[in-house]
Amino acid sequence: MKKISFVAIFSVLLLAGCASTRPASEEAVCDCQRVVRVPDEAFRTWLVDKGYAEKVRGRKLKATEKGCTLTSLECYSQGIHSLEGIEMFPQLEQVTCSGNPISKLDLSALHNLQKLYCINVPLETIDLSQCHRLTNIQLSYTHLDHLDLTPHPDLTELLCIFSPIDNVDLSPCRKLNLIYLRRTQIHELDIRPCVALWQLHALDTPLQCLIISPEQYDSDIKASIEDTVKIIVR
Repeated sequence: MKKISFVAIFSVLLLAGCASTRPASEEAVCDCQRVVRVPDEAFRTWLVDKGYAEKVRGRKLKATEKGCTLTSLECYSQGIHSLEGIEMFPQLEQVTCSGNPISKLDLSALHNLQKLYCINVPLETIDLSQCHRLTNIQLSYTHLDHLDLTPHPDLTELLCIFSPIDNVDLSPCRKLNLIYLRRTQIHELDIRPCVALWQLHALDTPLQCLIISPEQYDSDIKASIEDTVKIIVR
């Protein structure tokens, strides 16, 4: 009777595109003369070494011409504890900060941000409140227990692994087509708002109840969930 196909999904796509230096959009052009405080020494050093910023004085930097055209910032395992100062690059569309000991992340100044990859980052708080263009969020091995998706109506992919998130409201995410949950604390998931959903993975997580619409029940959504999960059609 069930037409939702439950198939195993064994791979996790931890996507991270190559850095791009194409011209910034007209909506958020970097002001190369703007001086910004960057308190984290490792982040300052990395930005200068990569040629994205130059020293002004003390802990203050300003973006270089190269930095002003940067749309993808990827800093892997650099010992960075804070990305404060990243607002000097408002044109950024992708941020990857995997492998860094960052506990607090505020990217609210990046209004053009579309993709965020935080893999093996011990985040405790995250501010994406003004990132209304986000399409991809991937969080792994964080300490986050809450994730607000309200500002992200264009979200298409959500991945949360080994993060103690206990609840996620998907009602703003009608465009979401991929959900991957593993080792979270989510017990109930309502996917009815996600009318574009085609793939759901929720194994090794205490999910007890999955709420779906009649249309989703009769669809070809590929789902990988525990046999004990109760499916409620509303």
